[in-house]
Amino acid sequence: MASKKVTVKILGIVGTPIKNGNCQYQLETALKQAEETCHATTEIVHLRDYKLTFCIGCDKCMRRIHKIQAQVGYDVFPVPIEGYNCSINDGMDVLHQKMVEADAIILMAPVYIASIPGQVKTFIDRCRTFVHDFRLQDKVAAAMTVGFFRNAGQDTALDLMRTSLSALGLNVVSFGSAAVSTRDGLGVPIRETRFGVQEDLAGSVMMNIAVKRLVRMAVLIKAGKSAMDSDQITMIH
Repeated sequence: MASKKVTVKILGIVGTPIKNGNCQYQLETALKQAEETCHATTEIVHLRDYKLTFCIGCDKCMRRIHKIQAQVGYDVFPVPIEGYNCSINDGMDVLHQKMVEADAIILMAPVYIASIPGQVKTFIDRCRTFVHDFRLQDKVAAAMTVGFFRNAGQDTALDLMRTSLSALGLNVVSFGSAAVSTRDGLGVPIRETRFGVQEDLAGSVMMNIAVKRLVRMAVLIKAGKSAMDSDQITMIH
């Protein structure tokens, strides 16, 4: 019997106000490595290209979820939400759709004061529907970050992103990766290149490990679901 090749779609999300900088370069490199496994197609989006406004706490997403649950049952997961589930009409409708269509998500953000930039937190807040509708429950995710100094908050930034991705219902499958964009992580710009992360060997190794694990787990989940469908095995809801 011929073996069936499984290919997954990976969505890379760049959350930095800087276009064509180290974060974007590092994520593009990660996605290229994913494609080189021959098991992944990729897409990259930059949050700066989308108009994103703050969550206003209107609870419209929750009310719609509860209305559907009252009809289909509160033990049905994912909740059969169709389309965009937010009251704010801006760039999030496109981003939500891309997340639903992907098999895996990589969230990349720089370190800002031992945390993440405000636009990334806004993006996360605006994904509230996924926390309660479980539409992302069979997808995997990883977080990546770039800092200006070594040990300047990379761990706390990664921890916040991992926790947020998990809260959205995604399966976080690696510690993630952290890199520095300056020489030896000392805050000294590397003038010979626009992309100082190229010089960070430890950051590159961490990224490679995270990418391979992400692809592997995404393929395993997709193949497993396909096998269960073929054998008519009932999925646990």
